Parts: sequence; structure tokens; C-alpha cells
Amino acid sequence: MKKLKRLVAVMMVASLAFALTACGTKSEKAAKEDKLVIAYQMGLSYTPLLVMKEQNLIEKHYGKKVKVDWKVMASGAAISEGITADSIDIGALGTSVAISGIASKAPYKICTGLAAVSCGIQTNDSSIKTLKDIKAKDQIVVTQINSQPHILLSMAAKKELGDAHALDANLVAMANADGYSALMTGAVKCNMVLAPYNLMEVKEDNIHEIKVSEDVWPKGDTSIVGIASEKLNEKNPELYNAFCEATKEAMEYIQKNPEETAKILTESYDATQEEIASWLKNEEAQYKTEVQGVMKLSQFMVEEGFLDKGPKDIKEIVFDNVKGN
Repeated sequence: MKKLKRLVAVMMVASLAFALTACGTKSEKAAKEDKLVIAYQMGLSYTPLLVMKEQNLIEKHYGKKVKVDWKVMASGAAISEGITADSIDIGALGTSVAISGIASKAPYKICTGLAAVSCGIQTNDSSIKTLKDIKAKDQIVVTQINSQPHILLSMAAKKELGDAHALDANLVAMANADGYSALMTGAVKCNMVLAPYNLMEVKEDNIHEIKVSEDVWPKGDTSIVGIASEKLNEKNPELYNAFCEATKEAMEYIQKNPEETAKILTESYDATQEEIASWLKNEEAQYKTEVQGVMKLSQFMVEEGFLDKGPKDIKEIVFDNVKGN
């Protein structure tokens, strides 16, 4: 009887050990199933991301199992906060927001240029011809305070009004799609926005663009960048590189296949495939990994008090693979 009890005890210990080993194996397996969280906003600038999502380009270049979670967010500030909170690995946002985030010691850097697209200040008020015609009560939509549209508007205000902050009291923050709707319905007077919303707005009979000097917004300057957490770059360089390679391939695809790319975008915008293709073919829509005008933008932000201190060298805010100025 004692031998039987001893045998049962041994078998129970062995069974428990096997169960613990099995659980450990499952945990190790789960840990090896990589996950990448990417956040972006709505706009023509984010087309490379939509292409790589549609064609599974990150999975292709990584070569190992990875779950890519795509999130659409309302502002660059929310994306920046998500990376800081370690809930997002890669984000796409305005260049100015990225500069501000890095300057405030957020744990990310620019991993790629993403797009340079057209922008504009549209209004539904026929009496507003220039920025000087905007009254104190006239609201101007930007996606967020200190967002790329805000800083671009400030550059125009500096040139046209002599004060970069002349219109700050007029600002109201809304997501791109909400700002578009607010302008269409007359809830606000003006909308400072990037493509394609500016292009969609000026098609309407009661909407026109407020003209500013051509040299205010140099063509080709990077308006949207990709940022990656330092954790991703350091802990999983293979996955980081897979994203960068996928970005390059997506940009090449857009350049060679604007019609097919437009087909992918038809689900995102109330426009025909032909119209979207025309946006992509516009010379102001440029998709390139190299960054342009970042240091100049940073200098403006410091000079006008949007930033206490900016980088002295582009290398301070970009990862090693990024080229540009």
C-alpha cells in the first residue's frame, strides 16, 4: 500500500512538471509571435501606409510571422502620446509634431520621410480674399494646436501679416474629416488643411482658397514623416527595417501605378478613382523617404516660440537610415 501511495505521488509530481513545462512552451511560443502597431491619420500623405497595408508589404519584408495592427487616429499629438505610452510602435504625423515630440524627450525618432503634399486655407466667405480679411470672430480649423497645418498657417501669417501668432486666437482643433464637414456646412469660416481635403473643398461653388505668397510653403518640403519608437529600433531591428523597406516599395508602387493606387484609396474618400489618380499625379504630391526642409521648419518653430530649443543637426532627430535636411 505504501509503495502504491509513493507511486501515485511520483506520477502526480511528474504530471505537474509536464503541465508547467507545456505552459512555459506555450508562453515562449506566444512571445515569439511579433506584433507591430502602426497609427496614422486620414489624408493623401498617408497613401504609402494604405498601400503596404493592402499588399501586406511589412509581412513580406519581415519574412517571419507578425501581426500588424493598423490604427486611424484623430491627431498627431495622440499618435505621439501613444508611442510615449508604449501602445504604438510606428506612427505617421506632421513634421512639426515629430520635431516637438523629440525635443520634449519622447522615446522616438523619425524613421522615414513620408510625403510632401499641397496645402491650403479654404473659406466659405466670399468677403475673405486674403489673411488680412479674417476677423476676430472667424474660426479657422487646424487638426491640432502646433500641428503641421497650424505651423504652416503661422508661416503664412508671418509673411502676410507680420506676426506668426496673429491668427492663433481664431484656431479650433478638429480631425481632417470633421474640419472638412464644418467648412461645408458653414459651421466655421476657414479650414487650413493638407491634401486631399483642400482639393476637395475648392471644387465646391461656395468655397475658394485664400491666396498667400508662393514662397511661403516651398514645394517638396516634407509635411508628414514616419516615426518609430527607440524600443522597436533597438529591440527588433529586423522588424524596423522591414517597415522601412515596405515603405520604399509602397512609394515605388504609387509612382508606377497611380490608377491602381487610387483604387485602394476609393474606400477612404468620397471621390472617383479617376479624381484620386489625378491627386496622385499632381506634381505637389511627392512620396519619398528622404526628408526635406525639416531643419528649416525647426528653426522657424524656435524663432517664433513654438519650440524652446530645436536640434542643431538633423542626426539628432532621425535614425541612421534617414537622409535629408
